[in-house]
Amino acid sequence: MSARVGVLFPGQGVQYVGMGKALYETRTGRAVLEVAGRAIGERLLATMFEGPQEALTATDMSQPAIYAVSVAAWEVFREEFPQVEVGAVAGLSLGEYTALTAGGALALAEGVRLVQQRGLFMQEAAQERPGTMASVLNLAAEKVAEICARIPDAYVANYNCPGQVVISGSKEGIARASEACMAAGAKRVIPLQVSGAFHSPFMGSAQARLRPLLEEVEWREPHITVLANVTGTPYTSVGEIPELLGRQVVESVRWEECCRWMLARGIERFIELGPGKVLQGLMKKIEPAVQVLSAETPAEIGALDLG
Repeated sequence: MSARVGVLFPGQGVQYVGMGKALYETRTGRAVLEVAGRAIGERLLATMFEGPQEALTATDMSQPAIYAVSVAAWEVFREEFPQVEVGAVAGLSLGEYTALTAGGALALAEGVRLVQQRGLFMQEAAQERPGTMASVLNLAAEKVAEICARIPDAYVANYNCPGQVVISGSKEGIARASEACMAAGAKRVIPLQVSGAFHSPFMGSAQARLRPLLEEVEWREPHITVLANVTGTPYTSVGEIPELLGRQVVESVRWEECCRWMLARGIERFIELGPGKVLQGLMKKIEPAVQVLSAETPAEIGALDLG
């Protein structure tokens, strides 16, 4: 059996108490999760497995938790399907770090410490410069970008899929941009329950603090094609990695472009590994004809039909 697949990794917001428990019961999954736990403290696994939800939702806990569970799911997947050809990997925001680990560019222990610091820096930046986000539905991405360009403190944070663009900025800026998007024909503008204006210049202090840590990492040449969020295209050199990850905190995530790059290279089968099914839903809106599967637990991974 051989199948050329694209593997997708989720971002923040998919965490839930109990995540990773089933993976921890396997030898491979446990090995990954224990490395992650040792890297930043045993409270990571305790919070993942037992909660409380409020503690797991904190960005400096949710980001390493989602990263660790997604890496564990990847390792179980590779063990289960060693013959499957993975054509490319991509991750949404935080998930880009998982994709780099899956591609061999970032070591697990270093990655979990890095994403914990990233989460902490983002949360502190949000406290220093409060903001919010909203999802604009059924309005052309170009029109949303045009509206944000003329409204102070309003930015495009995510180009997720056709008909879904996320905007980010000050409460006043997002309120004005939301009104303008509705006036321009958006079906709905949904305020998001987030703690800050992520993927916008409001995260400038987080970027400044993250950059030195990114430069210190011992990045390696990926052995699988890894897509970068801010360009929508693959990394072309190891030297690009810290620069593009630093930009990712303050710039738009071009998720639809990442997916379309893979589709244009003939990848017609995708697997979302890790908690949630957010990326499965986005891919179905980008290209309804493709097969997209989601799996987190060993049972779900083992049941994947890749024949």
